[in-house]
Amino acid sequence: MGLFGDFFRAVGRTVGRVVETVGDAIGSTTISDLGWKIQDACAEKVASEKSYDKKEANIYTTERLNEILVSFSEGYLQNATLLEKECIRLVEEYYDKLIGVIESAPGGTYSAANLKALKNGKGRIPKTISGGIREPLAKRMSLDDTECLGILKVDAGVEKKKAMKDFTQKVTEEALNNLAKSVRESLNDQTEDIQDYLNSISEEQAKTMQALKERFDKMVNDNELEQGDKEKNCVLPVFIIDTSDCVCQILK
Repeated sequence: MGLFGDFFRAVGRTVGRVVETVGDAIGSTTISDLGWKIQDACAEKVASEKSYDKKEANIYTTERLNEILVSFSEGYLQNATLLEKECIRLVEEYYDKLIGVIESAPGGTYSAANLKALKNGKGRIPKTISGGIREPLAKRMSLDDTECLGILKVDAGVEKKKAMKDFTQKVTEEALNNLAKSVRESLNDQTEDIQDYLNSISEEQAKTMQALKERFDKMVNDNELEQGDKEKNCVLPVFIIDTSDCVCQILK
């Protein structure tokens, strides 16, 4: 990773802290917070229904069961949306801090034109995280889900109620895990963008240094420089190296 190794090790630690923060937010949002009553109501209604076979059931039974399953997902809509927005806020805050560090580099070294494109990458954060809870819930709590259909096929009664209650808890936990995965994916995307950006700058610096060296060597070979001029031309590459070291210290 070269010049920016320390920076990306620091970024890795920061990513871990952000994920932990999001994990705390998700962890504090227990199954109870997301609504035991919703799960109980769904299990109760499903338990009162006779054995359901999707291929043989009439349209009225199918519509009724579909409404029960949809109402479960809709019952979580408000809390799920709030939690997704909080995760988006945390990741955007993290990204802004990284951009701020880059912009604070001395001499504007890291404020080139590509920085604008880097900032625009922030717009992908909501797209990656939004729906992290809602979409898995809607997909699993449906007549298209094999496991859900298996429970609906059980005869009405206590066994069916327990099976549905366990299932709703399971899919809720799956949805929360999916949100955490989306957060991790978003953090990795943003970090990779910044890595690519800084690496491109590192390459430009290397090209500049090489060009300066070639220019200096040519002038020496052509006897175009007095000793004082040689020393003067040597100062510029050293200055660039010192500036790079200074930037690395800031980015640690």
